[in-house]
This record gives sequence, structure tokens and C-alpha cells, in this order.
Amino acid sequence: MPVGTCPDCEAEVHVDLDADKGDSVTCDECSTKLQIVGLDPVELDIAEDDLDEDFGDEDDEDEY
Repeated sequence: MPVGTCPDCEAEVHVDLDADKGDSVTCDECSTKLQIVGLDPVELDIAEDDLDEDFGDEDDEDEY
């Protein structure tokens, strides 16, 4: 089973053999949603929807 590294916590993330670029996986260690951006070797990046949630929380605090 191919393995990538979580860019958030650096844990190993196992990827299915039939996974394709653009597929989503979740890090078992930190629960970050990741997107497969490369297959040989496996490269993972934080999914855009997870980034939006993080930034959205900070923006909400600034409005008060």
C-alpha cells in the first residue's frame, strides 16, 4: 500500500492502490482532510475545503 506524508503533522498516510490524483484521504493522526496531488511518489496536500474552514474561524473572530 502506497504511503504519503501528512503536511500538517508529518504522520504516514496510507493511500489505496487504486487512488488517483484529486482523491481525498484523511490523516489518521490529526484528522486533516488531504488531497492526493502526486502518485509516484505519493504527495499529499491539505484539502482546500479544510483550509477554508481554518481561515473562516479566524475571520469570524476579527468581526467582533
